[in-house]
Amino acid sequence: MERMEHIRGKILAGDQTVLDAVDGYLACHEHKGRKTFYGYFEMSTEELKVLNRETCYKLVLSDGRKANIYTEIVPSNIAGKSVAEFHISGLLKK
Repeated sequence: MERMEHIRGKILAGDQTVLDAVDGYLACHEHKGRKTFYGYFEMSTEELKVLNRETCYKLVLSDGRKANIYTEIVPSNIAGKSVAEFHISGLLKK
């Protein structure tokens, strides 16, 4: 596993921004020459209620990279916050 990269960006559903100011981490696991990307970000539980685990969203990073993601919301250690864990479906594109 490579080191986690600090990322900033937003989450879109179609052309509509559903979460702005995403601040999280991205990592990559390589197996048999294939890279799998995944990561997480933490926000208030209320803000994360807009995400549905069965919906494919677009992650748009501030450096221009984009990817389709699926999310899973899990509790945080901080009251009033939750963690959105995500995995990239397909490629992370420039």
